[in-house]
Amino acid sequence: MNNLFNNIRFWTRSFLLKLAKDLKPSESKGHVIRESKNLFQKEIKIPVFISFIFTIIAVYVMLVMGVGVDLKIMFAVLIFMIAVVVFFAAQIQNKEKAVLDDNDAVVLMCLLFINSLLTFQISKEYLSPFASPVSAFSIMAAMLLSLRLGGVYAVCLSLCVAFLNDMRFDIFLTMLGGAIFVVANVHAIRKRSDFINVAVKTVIANSVLVSMFYLVGNYDNFQFKYNLFYSVLNGIFSIVILLVCMPLFERVFSRTTNIKLIELSDFNNPLLKRLMSEAPGTYHHSIMTADIAEQAANIVGENSLLARVCSYYHDVGKLKNPLYFIENQTPVHNPHDNLNPEMSRIILISHVKEGVLLAKKHNIDNEIINIIRQHHGTTVMHAFYHRALEVGLRVDTEYFRYSGPKPTTKISAVIMLADSCEAACRSIDNPTATRIKDMVEKIINNKFIDGQFSVCPITLKDLELMRDSIISTITSIYHARIEYK
Repeated sequence: MNNLFNNIRFWTRSFLLKLAKDLKPSESKGHVIRESKNLFQKEIKIPVFISFIFTIIAVYVMLVMGVGVDLKIMFAVLIFMIAVVVFFAAQIQNKEKAVLDDNDAVVLMCLLFINSLLTFQISKEYLSPFASPVSAFSIMAAMLLSLRLGGVYAVCLSLCVAFLNDMRFDIFLTMLGGAIFVVANVHAIRKRSDFINVAVKTVIANSVLVSMFYLVGNYDNFQFKYNLFYSVLNGIFSIVILLVCMPLFERVFSRTTNIKLIELSDFNNPLLKRLMSEAPGTYHHSIMTADIAEQAANIVGENSLLARVCSYYHDVGKLKNPLYFIENQTPVHNPHDNLNPEMSRIILISHVKEGVLLAKKHNIDNEIINIIRQHHGTTVMHAFYHRALEVGLRVDTEYFRYSGPKPTTKISAVIMLADSCEAACRSIDNPTATRIKDMVEKIINNKFIDGQFSVCPITLKDLELMRDSIISTITSIYHARIEYK
C-alpha cells in the first residue's frame, strides 16, 4: 500500500512539474511575452486545429440542447452546423491569414462564439430572443479580430439565434440588421463612451425591423410591444457586455483596438513621460514622426491612429543610453567621438532590442512591439560604416546592418520612412521645399533598392502616395518657402 501511495505521489509531482514547464511563457517573436505574476497573462499555446474542433463540438452540443435531444433534430443540427462552418470557412480562408496565424486570435475567435451562444440560450430561456446581444459580440469580433470577421459573426450568430427559436426569419433579419448596422460604423468607436452609440444604433435598427414585421401582420399589438421592449433591453445588454468583456479580452489576448490606442497615446503613460524627461530630443523626434506617419498611413488606407501611436513608442529603446543618439546631444559633445565604430554600432543596434524589452515590461501591445522591431529593418548604419573604413578597419557592410526583421506590414513601412525622412530633413541647412523633396525621394529610393520592402505588401503606387504625403507634411512642419522660377 505504501508503494502505491509513493507511486501516486511521484506521478502527481511529475505531472505538475511538466504542467508548470508547459505554462512557461514563450520567447516567440510574434507574441507579447506577458509577465508571469498572473496565471491568466501566461501565453498558453493551443493548436488551431484543436481550438476549431472543440468549438464545433461545443456549439453543436449547445444547439442540440437548445432545440431538443432527438435523433432527427440531431441530424438537422448537424446539417445546419455544416452549412455554418462551410460559410465561415469560405469567408476567412485566404482572407484572414493574419488572424489564423495568430494563436491568441484563434482562441479568442472560438471563445467569442461559444460565449455568444451561451448568452443567447440564456436570453431564450429567461427573456426573449430579441434580447440576444448579437451586436455586442459582432462588434467585439470586428474590433478585436477584423472588420470582415465582425460581419461574418453577425451573419453566423443571427442564424444561430433564429435556429434556436424555430428558425424564425423575423428574428434572423432583426438580429442581422442591428449587428450589420453597428459593425459598419466600427471605425467611429474611439473611446469607451462610444459604446452607448452602439447600443442606441442597435435599438434603432431592431425597433425599425420589429415595426416592419408588425406592419406586415407578423405580430399582434401585444407581441409588438413585447418585442420592442426587449429590443431596448438588447441595447442595454450590449453596453454591459462591451464594457465588461472588451477590456478583459484586450488585455488577456493582447489585442490592439482604437480604444486601446487612444489610451496608449496619453502622454501621462509612464513610458512616454520617461521619454519626455530623459530623452527630450527623441521625444520631439517621435512627435514629428507621428505627424508624418499619420498622414502617410491615411493616404494609403491604413490605420492612421495606429501609425501615430507606434511612432510615439518606436524609439523608446533610446532611454537606455539617450546621450548616444544625435537628437539628444549638445553641439559640443558627441560620446561617439571617444568610441570605436564597432562599439558605436553595438549601442545603436541595441536600442531596438531595449525598446522591445521596455514595451513588454509596460504591457504595450504586440502590434506596436512588432513595429519597434521592424522600424529600422536591416538598413546599414552608413555613418559608422564609413568611419570604420576611415580608421582602417576591414569590415563588410553586412556587419553594420540592423538585425531586422524587415517591415512586414504597410504600417511598419510607413513608420520606417517617416522616421528616416524626419531625421534626415532635420539635418538640412535651410530646408527649402526642393531640398526636402530631393532628400525624401533619395531615402525612399535607397530603402527600395536595399530591399527593405521585399516582405511587405506595399506597391509602387503606395510608395508614390507616401512620398508625396511625407514631402507635404515635412514641408509644412518646417514652413519651407516655396521657390518660384
